Amino acid sequence: MEYFLILLVGYIAGTITGLIGASGVMVVVPALVLLGYSSAESIGASLFIDVVASLVVSWTYHQHKNLELKQGIWITIGSVIGAQVGSFLSPHIPDISLNRIFSVFLLLTAAMFITRSHKKVALDIPMTSSKNNNHHFHGILDFLRSHATASGLFLGFLVGIICGLLGAGGGVMILFILVFVMQYPLHKGIGTSTFIMAFTAASGAIGHALTADLPLMPSLIGAIGTVIGGFFSAKFAHKVNEKVLSKVVGCFFALLGIAMIITRR
Repeated sequence: MEYFLILLVGYIAGTITGLIGASGVMVVVPALVLLGYSSAESIGASLFIDVVASLVVSWTYHQHKNLELKQGIWITIGSVIGAQVGSFLSPHIPDISLNRIFSVFLLLTAAMFITRSHKKVALDIPMTSSKNNNHHFHGILDFLRSHATASGLFLGFLVGIICGLLGAGGGVMILFILVFVMQYPLHKGIGTSTFIMAFTAASGAIGHALTADLPLMPSLIGAIGTVIGGFFSAKFAHKVNEKVLSKVVGCFFALLGIAMIITRR
């Protein structure tokens, strides 16, 4: 019965990754803890499952020509470096503060994706009513886009720091950068962000394996479930148009943000 539940949890995690390009850590870790595994073991298994989910999902998006590494490679390099900095800083910052910040980020991102689904032109971040603010914000975006390599490294570095602090969230933030800053179409953004997330998760999984915090059997069983969920959800996502998918992504992020606020009280 335990292994069946782990298989189901892996399936749900893979489905989340395939639809919205986000890590399934908020599903896997609580479930494994409830099944009696330690927090360290649960995180290790979750990272292993994330690697498999990300590779399966990104390969499916690649088959539909929705994986673009031109900017993604620089974000990957920056995030790997930043993750080390975030891991070093993590013990010095209260968990509850970090999770509240990330919850707010999820809710803001959800609002932007839902708003994006109602826009005819969906490649720019919704601006305020102030013309001066619009001008300055567009200027920043133009600067980042015209210095793609440097901005990819810098933004990836910031993502890595936050991932090191929180232990999750890289896929969400990378997707945000690719879609709203680098102007990727949503399908291509999800495909690319999941591919980048595979490297981040692999690094963490190796670290947990070296410290004997990677339970092999639940990791493998969860990975089987995530292959099934990730494959079919990614296939489904390609049949959905950009506007509908933006609403789906926004709603998922909103639910995750609310769940984090409730569970961290």
